[in-house]
Amino acid sequence: MVVTIDVARNRLYLFKDGELVDQSLAATGSEKVLKSGRRIWLFRTPHGHLKVLRKIVNPIWNKPDWAFVEAGDPIPPPNSPKRQVKGHLGKYALDLGDGIMIHGTDEFDSIGRKVSHGCIRLPNDMLETVYKSVAVGTDVYIFESERSQSATKRERHSDLDF
Repeated sequence: MVVTIDVARNRLYLFKDGELVDQSLAATGSEKVLKSGRRIWLFRTPHGHLKVLRKIVNPIWNKPDWAFVEAGDPIPPPNSPKRQVKGHLGKYALDLGDGIMIHGTDEFDSIGRKVSHGCIRLPNDMLETVYKSVAVGTDVYIFESERSQSATKRERHSDLDF
């Protein structure tokens, strides 16, 4: 099995022996920047070759500092129970490392849009299919099939800067 994710089209593809088995809309990183004092976060789905490092049933989201900053709430200590959120990531998660996962969501209208903080969100039925189909060590390739409009605009503007 191989998983590919096209962030330009917000789609996840599942392949077996080079043949497409299934595909689905997905939510991917918003590309937004959040600043708080000297801290800066970029909410981007990383591109490249990753691997499934572990599979998790009923994952609990350990809310990072940026989630509190984004909500305008004070940041609690690292061991605070306020950081533990059950149900937000769906029934399954595939850990790709560095805080990036393929997981479900309780924000169903986010599917098919660039709204995540870097993770890849899937509808529940596709998440279950992917979870049951892949093993730890499965290759995951994340790419962008076409340049985003904002990148193209930046390039056009930089061409004008002499």
